[in-house]
Amino acid sequence: MSSAQTLHGSGEVLAIIPARWNSSRFPGKPVALIAGKPMIVHVWEKVLLTESVDRAVIATDDERIAAVCREYGMACEMTSPDHATGTDRISEVASRVAAGMYVNVQGDEPIIEPKAIDNVVSCLSAALGRGIEVSTGYINSSTPEQEASSAVVHLVPTVDNCVLYFSRLPGPMNFRTPFKHTVHVGLYAFTGRALNKFRHWQQGPVEQAESIELMRFLEHGDRIACTSVPSGSIGVDHPEDIARIEAILRNTNHSS
Repeated sequence: MSSAQTLHGSGEVLAIIPARWNSSRFPGKPVALIAGKPMIVHVWEKVLLTESVDRAVIATDDERIAAVCREYGMACEMTSPDHATGTDRISEVASRVAAGMYVNVQGDEPIIEPKAIDNVVSCLSAALGRGIEVSTGYINSSTPEQEASSAVVHLVPTVDNCVLYFSRLPGPMNFRTPFKHTVHVGLYAFTGRALNKFRHWQQGPVEQAESIELMRFLEHGDRIACTSVPSGSIGVDHPEDIARIEAILRNTNHSS
């Protein structure tokens, strides 16, 4: 984490980690123990290792998660339980906590690479000069298993490093020449103005059909900058994923 520790300021980069209790596939997963520590603590500690983030906060709608935040000395903001997406939760925090840039770091990726967060922050910093106020990341290649899974979102970049579209179907089709499909990473950076627009816009039909929240910007005519990020992070969607994460922590240099 960078040395700047001011609470507010136009240049501050604030990482917000959304964490909700009522996951349909894994209720309470933010506080599930991984190698003896709640998952959300692992994510927090990865954010602390970044070079670009000045401050971090957990955004939750549940007192049980807030209690874990207090136990581990992590800043916490209580948010509405009615948000449809993590970005809606981020936008609520941004409406009352001032910063120059907000980074959405998923609360269920305990081995996220700090460099991935830094890449997305740098991407938005560079894109601001082009009038772009949102950035995200992607992994440069996908596996056959990922291409067959509707849980995986694919991102198609433009030649000037913006998002052409997102889809749960791998595209474009290899009709004439091969195309190397990418995998979208749920890591986003926003200006406060972009989040304010997101909060007031209605979901479009593509966002509703695909359940990809960043489609809201594309459907309303805004561009999204994108950059490649290191691979290797694994999201925790089911209880059995914890064993996979713990094995990686034992056998690699990941540490929290």
